[in-house]
Amino acid sequence: MARRTKAEAEQTREAILAAAIEVFLESGVSRGTFEDIARTAGVTRGAIYWHFRDKLEIFLVLERRANLANEEFGARLKARLAGDPGLDPIDELADAIREGIQSFEANLERRRILTILWLRCEYVGEMVPVLARQQRADAALQELFETVIRLAAARGRIAPGWSPDIAARALLLLVNGAVLDYLRQPGEAQLVGTAMPLVTAFLEAIGLASGRGETAGSRVGRRRAAVSR
Repeated sequence: MARRTKAEAEQTREAILAAAIEVFLESGVSRGTFEDIARTAGVTRGAIYWHFRDKLEIFLVLERRANLANEEFGARLKARLAGDPGLDPIDELADAIREGIQSFEANLERRRILTILWLRCEYVGEMVPVLARQQRADAALQELFETVIRLAAARGRIAPGWSPDIAARALLLLVNGAVLDYLRQPGEAQLVGTAMPLVTAFLEAIGLASGRGETAGSRVGRRRAAVSR
């Protein structure tokens, strides 16, 4: 019986979070209310307070759910490069970005949450600390990019004039910009098809010729036609 009660409580919690996504998408975070969420979820306000102190806590749970994927993305890429020193860092970075974009595009809930984070929220008042969390998440992703690019630079694979920190910053802005453009025009284009040619072109631009007669990122460049399809 206790297990059933726990399962039912979890089901209610997930229903509240799903309702919050609907409300925040429709009304924005600042205008969406507990009453709206309760009505959409088909529960009482008391049921919401049982699981969440306030609207900010609901928002933070959704934000954490959306950003967790980036942490997992970074862990996989680092493990892959550490496990095989012979791998080309730039090619692996491009592969990882493509996998991350494909996963994001296939995950409707994450797309909806990121739409809320980037397009339905005013980061003022109690939401200012949340903006700082978003900035830290971006900084962590940029640091990951920089780590991989520094590894490539140590092997003489980065073109003169490109410092790892500048290249990492440019790549972060490129990826985030492509995702934001996609979220602004849902359903009008495939994210992989629009973002990956940009990522590939950028990585090819910063790469030097390798000993195997290829440019860094060229293996990914050969996939352009496949990605476009």
